[in-house]
Amino acid sequence: MNSLKKDREIASLLTRGWPAFFEIYGRLTSVQREVIPLIYEGYDVLVCSATASGKTEAACAPLIERFIDINAPWTILYISPTRALVNDLYERLYTPLSKLNLSLIRRTGDHATKLNRIPHVLITTPESFDSIICRGRIKGNMYGHVLARVQAVVLDEIHLLYGTSRGEQVRWLLKRLRRLKNQAAKSGWSSSNRMQIIGLSATVAQPEKVVQAFMPEGLVLAIPGKREIIVADKAIHPVEIALPRYIKSLEQPEKILVFSNTRKRVDNLTVKLRKSLKQHGSKVLAHHGSLSKRVREEVEEDIKKSAKIVACATSTLEIGIDIGDIDLIVLDGPAPDVPALLQRIGRGNRKTDLTRVLLCADNAQDAFIQKAMIEAAINGWMCAPDSGPNYSVALQQIASYIFQAPGRSRRRRLVEGFINSCTIPELADNIIEIMKQTDELIEDKAGVRLGEYWLNKTSSGDIHCNIDAIRGYNVIEETTGNKIATGVRYAHGKGLRTGGNLLQIKRFKDYKIVVRETKNESSAAGQWGYTGKKAFKNSSQAKAVRKYLGIEDTIWPVYKRADCIQVFHLGGTVRQTIIEAMAKMIGVRDNIVDINQFYFVLGPPIAKKPAWFDHLRPANFELFIMNEIGWFERKLCRPDANTRLPLKIRFREVKGWLNLNVEMSVIRESKWITVSNNDLYKELSIFYE
Repeated sequence: MNSLKKDREIASLLTRGWPAFFEIYGRLTSVQREVIPLIYEGYDVLVCSATASGKTEAACAPLIERFIDINAPWTILYISPTRALVNDLYERLYTPLSKLNLSLIRRTGDHATKLNRIPHVLITTPESFDSIICRGRIKGNMYGHVLARVQAVVLDEIHLLYGTSRGEQVRWLLKRLRRLKNQAAKSGWSSSNRMQIIGLSATVAQPEKVVQAFMPEGLVLAIPGKREIIVADKAIHPVEIALPRYIKSLEQPEKILVFSNTRKRVDNLTVKLRKSLKQHGSKVLAHHGSLSKRVREEVEEDIKKSAKIVACATSTLEIGIDIGDIDLIVLDGPAPDVPALLQRIGRGNRKTDLTRVLLCADNAQDAFIQKAMIEAAINGWMCAPDSGPNYSVALQQIASYIFQAPGRSRRRRLVEGFINSCTIPELADNIIEIMKQTDELIEDKAGVRLGEYWLNKTSSGDIHCNIDAIRGYNVIEETTGNKIATGVRYAHGKGLRTGGNLLQIKRFKDYKIVVRETKNESSAAGQWGYTGKKAFKNSSQAKAVRKYLGIEDTIWPVYKRADCIQVFHLGGTVRQTIIEAMAKMIGVRDNIVDINQFYFVLGPPIAKKPAWFDHLRPANFELFIMNEIGWFERKLCRPDANTRLPLKIRFREVKGWLNLNVEMSVIRESKWITVSNNDLYKELSIFYE
């Protein structure tokens, strides 16, 4: 069937949805043609297609068409991973839903909208979803709970959820929502417990596993097609050099988005670029998650409206947000992984089939990694992410589930039934007793209720969160009293550069730093940063380098030096952790002079691969993991809550993240090949320094 005929058929199907969502475009995108009929028919679907392909409308229009004639309240629950994306979706859906006289509510930490009625579309984050399911009872309402009439759930940017603690939280919350739907059906609040699940993403490396996690009976619909990537300059320089040079060459003003990997880097780079680009008249702004709601939303609006602007951001602007047509994406160092890279470059020129990218790096190694990752992106290779269990989410979800009960306690049988439906038997069998031993739970004749640890988290809302919270300072502007940023870690000095502004510290008050803007750089000098736990670095960069070099996983290039050898395992943080543990286990850790996700250095030099790489017994290594569980958890950046789990569960989680059987097989079978004066030698020479 030709595309025009199919568009007309879908238009006749969406008698209300077509005028509201698609009339201004006239035609559908390829993903919309394929997805809309399946969603309209009620299937659970994971939709994988390129950025800016119209996935949001492809999900919402047929869902609304399905439910709009229901003669009772109904809700589409739309889960987004970031507050910025929630805001963007709210603006994007406001007009079409207004045309249909449908209600739209957003609920996040920034927008604590009262939920005293059942909305047609509710957009929220995982943490706010948790809060709503706990606190969403509607007094005096015949439907009982604000989520009792949920007909469908949309999981946006689902790749950012799968394999993470937030994703595991959403998986448990969906189980709880189904229980709530069952209760609603029994109580007469709803006539059906049916609930449709839709997942959306441009960058899912393992779609079958994502479907199994969130919608076990769902379909995978992957729409082929990618946007052309044009590298603006083959030479790779630091962004402080490359970007002013690029802007100077322009004949027309451009809207430019710069991605950096840390919040403080964004702040400092913004200060530098404001100074170097001042002569070119470019406005330079900063955007990241620690800036206040007011600052972030003002920046988003400025980017959308300005034709000549440079925005420096972390991953907060990486996904989905409509900030206008970006002319150039600048990558200030390698992205954490290939999916993140694809999301970042997907922000550019969203109305065309191409995106322009300027690669920047501070050193030769990062420049090489940039080349490897951009080639992977151009070829559509995403690299399956490192993943494993997130068992500590069970602790938070059990507490939240009990808090959800009207009397803030539940019969043990109900709690056990819920746990058994969500996690492995080894954890489910004794988790309540473990939480009682640590006084997280209290059991009496009335049932199981929260102990002081969790009760203290209810007023702050931390009971709904699985992110390790580290308290920091709020930065407050002295004159206006406006909040500039949160979560600032201060050491010493006169000032800060939060949000790219030169700020002089005037005084400290409780957990507040009161500041005033200054033009004097020395007055803003100081040692500071942001709170937060070290993030796990997955294997994507190392594996992209290996793919770029065209070498198999079991081929390990070796560079011989006078006093040591440098061995390129190219297996990422997981393989690095296993090799380091092997050396630690057999007492030769001091022989490893240096190790990272790309290579390790052994000294003194040896002629061949050491025997301990070939003959390590898995049973011995597993015992070592048990004995050194804390060390492994720190290496793998596992959450602090894991320390409250049984040792056998902590072991199981670590083993899962290490992908132990596969990795030990690769290590045993690895062939160490000496490189000298050949193409591979030249490519790897940047790592020899």
